[in-house]
Amino acid sequence: MTLRCELNINGGSRRVLIVGKEEETPEHLALRLAAAILFFDGDPALEAGPDDPLLADIGFQPDLLVPDGVGGIKVWVECGNVAENKLIKVARRIKEGRLVVLKESVEAAQRQRVVVNAEVRNHEKVDVWGFPRADFAKWMAAIKETNYIYGEASGQSLNLVLNETAFSVDLVSCS
Repeated sequence: MTLRCELNINGGSRRVLIVGKEEETPEHLALRLAAAILFFDGDPALEAGPDDPLLADIGFQPDLLVPDGVGGIKVWVECGNVAENKLIKVARRIKEGRLVVLKESVEAAQRQRVVVNAEVRNHEKVDVWGFPRADFAKWMAAIKETNYIYGEASGQSLNLVLNETAFSVDLVSCS
């Protein structure tokens, strides 16, 4: 599945193509779209590949990456299910940046937080955010292959229209 998106967020515009890999579910793509909007102002890279110099010492690829502008990583984003091993290694290998995990529900985010706190040595560098369940269901229902999104995103808040569906949602931070 591929999502073609026209983003008009916080006064800026960008066309985005989110190409799903074979193993990615529609829910995963929906979370990647949410991440692209949440981090819109940081000019995120949606397809950072193994040849990207920012990833040279990491050994993994993110779902979304926000560069810091001076050759480092400001934010590394993982969406949905993420392997414990990957979280541990990425949290250790990104130097100054932070790691954000987006989940499809608050309950899933809370479960992820327990794992992060128990397994990741520097767990304070990892933010885990979850959609309220009803809002994520509405988000999924509104997504089409071609999407027009306009509005505002700030921190963990989305105040926008996706196609013809209005959203005002605050993702819940699990600490």
